[in-house]
Amino acid sequence: MQQQSHRKQVETRVEMTVMVRIIIRSLLPLILVFGAYIITYGHLTPGGGFQGGMIIVGAVMSFYLAYGYNITRRFEEDDLDLAEHIGALMYLLIGLVGLFAGLSFLTNIVRGGAPGSLLSGGIIFLLNFVVGFKVAAGTLLVLLILLEVLQKGTPEK
Repeated sequence: MQQQSHRKQVETRVEMTVMVRIIIRSLLPLILVFGAYIITYGHLTPGGGFQGGMIIVGAVMSFYLAYGYNITRRFEEDDLDLAEHIGALMYLLIGLVGLFAGLSFLTNIVRGGAPGSLLSGGIIFLLNFVVGFKVAAGTLLVLLILLEVLQKGTPEK
């Protein structure tokens, strides 16, 4: 009985107030840019691909909190699954470049950039993008599946 009332409560709570939606809509671009910044400069400052990817996921989930479940239905699970696989493949390919050059896996073959500059980290710069992409896609996929189960509710026994 309590499960049914909880399910009805979840179904009726569609979106937040106008003020919350305006604030989220205003902050969303800033949060996404901040996530991209953390990914980009992860080899120079605390952060990196994982942290930036989670910030991007947080931005999308705040949009869900403001606008409800229907806004997240724009993301297709198959597309997110494919994006996560592409991220893993890109990580592998970046690592294999070192092997093809006759060195070890994930050897830094990108030289250049003064210390402290954007390109000073070599392949870490590329790996941060790949990891951020993979983390964002994978975490969004898991969260969307959980939200879908929450919307459908648990089956009656």
